[in-house]
Amino acid sequence: MKVGIDIHSIGSHKGGNETYYRELIKELADVGSDHDFLLYYTHPETAQQVSAHHRFTLKRLSPANPLLRIPFGIPQRASADRLDLYHAQFIVPPFLRCKTVTSIFDIAYERVPDLFHPAQRAWLKVLVPWSARRADHILTLSEHSKKDIVEAYGIAEDKITVTHLAASGAFVPYNKEKSRERLAQRYGIEGEFILYLGRLQARKNLARLVEAYALVRKAGFAQTLVIAGKRDFLFEPVQARIKELTLEEHVLLPGYVHAEDVPIFYSAAEVFVYPSLYEGFGLPVIEAMSCGVPVITSRHSSLEEVAGTAALSIDPLDVEAIVQAIVKVLGDSELRRQLSKAGLTRSKQFNYKDAARQTVAVYERVMGTADAIQSAQAVPKVVPNLPR
Repeated sequence: MKVGIDIHSIGSHKGGNETYYRELIKELADVGSDHDFLLYYTHPETAQQVSAHHRFTLKRLSPANPLLRIPFGIPQRASADRLDLYHAQFIVPPFLRCKTVTSIFDIAYERVPDLFHPAQRAWLKVLVPWSARRADHILTLSEHSKKDIVEAYGIAEDKITVTHLAASGAFVPYNKEKSRERLAQRYGIEGEFILYLGRLQARKNLARLVEAYALVRKAGFAQTLVIAGKRDFLFEPVQARIKELTLEEHVLLPGYVHAEDVPIFYSAAEVFVYPSLYEGFGLPVIEAMSCGVPVITSRHSSLEEVAGTAALSIDPLDVEAIVQAIVKVLGDSELRRQLSKAGLTRSKQFNYKDAARQTVAVYERVMGTADAIQSAQAVPKVVPNLPR
């Protein structure tokens, strides 16, 4: 079987999307199938991030602009390459003559529409449901997202397969003091700190985190707040709130963190706080747990499914609840130890090998391979382990 995979997000510095495809491609090399994978990319640095393999063929797509690439560039390339199946990211290109699978990680634009740029929201609300109905199969990242897609778009449950994200092998606990020394040298971050790391966008609820942090300082805790990541839509109000609360010297914004330094940030932190309003999975939660840092995260969307009982869960709309959780963790070394241990155990339930095996099984099922369903069922399921 000849499978084309859209990997344009590799090299985009766009968080979980980029990580998913980078790690999926790594594991596809070891799945043991006899399929050929044509990897379609747009960013020049993508080729440096994909390991060579005899079943991989890298092909750069043009034009890079999605308004032209999706309806014109991809169908032309798929036809020329005689694909049997095309694996899309969210939007299935029109005019394809092969089978299609699409990854729809979440439909946050439906659940928290005001937190998206109007043009992006309009684009997604039209094209994603059309793609969901047109695709032969859908991959998503959590049972929560699967339920959302079924309810919002009337898609049959058996048309959707959940393949969880995971932390890569680079995410392990590093020595805290050495990690802090490295951050001091590279980023000027010194001493103990509270960490948020991820996309800096409206739905991550960072303004409330900043407000909670101001109250944490008033409660007598002097740790710095580090908000790390690439700036995105509606981050300006967060910066304004930092200024209003005169926290410029205490809230550090190091910007986008390169992959090799992300585990160092987690390992150096006292606590990781991820108060997002909506997530299809919430990869930073698992990455932080893999590094042994205590985690505080939201009670809504997929985050409870991912974190289980290994994190403190809070109502992300309640600033006081965020304050109480941070104060509780910072003030209790035994609780930090317990959360660290629970997080390490929880994170081991997720791995990309299973995701890759499930993905190939979906390809085979779509193409009618006889043993595809049996191989998909052989992959162990992650128990949600929701808090009571």
